[in-house]
Amino acid sequence: MTKQTLNVIFTTCLFITFTWAAVSALAFSRLAQFFPLYVSIIGSIVSGIYLATEIFKLVKQKEKVEQSRVLILKPLIYTCWVAGYIGIIYLAGLFLATAIYLVAFLLIESKFSLFKAVYSTGIALVIMTVVSNLLKIAWPQGLIGI
Repeated sequence: MTKQTLNVIFTTCLFITFTWAAVSALAFSRLAQFFPLYVSIIGSIVSGIYLATEIFKLVKQKEKVEQSRVLILKPLIYTCWVAGYIGIIYLAGLFLATAIYLVAFLLIESKFSLFKAVYSTGIALVIMTVVSNLLKIAWPQGLIGI
């Protein structure tokens, strides 16, 4: 696959996601739908416009014979990282999932030393705690109730 084709596929997914979010937000109460509805409508419009321009460029570029190939393995690995993070959130809750994810990602992908990974994760968790206390945010809890 070419980079341009992957860009069209990804933008299509974004457009579908924003459109689905807008339709889903219509089921919320009037007060609760304000932010998600308008953000998703703006996202749908912007991604729709971008999708149309990218499709136009792709059709126009089909005339060129030489196209570079894109390796799909690296983006797939990062997609698995995000899916794993979402899975850990589902099981353990956001706070614990963030700690596990950050340490693992920083050690494996970023090649941080253990000290740097734990230190960076600690800073992120302190910031999360301060912000959640100031704004009184109830982070999602997982299946194990942590």
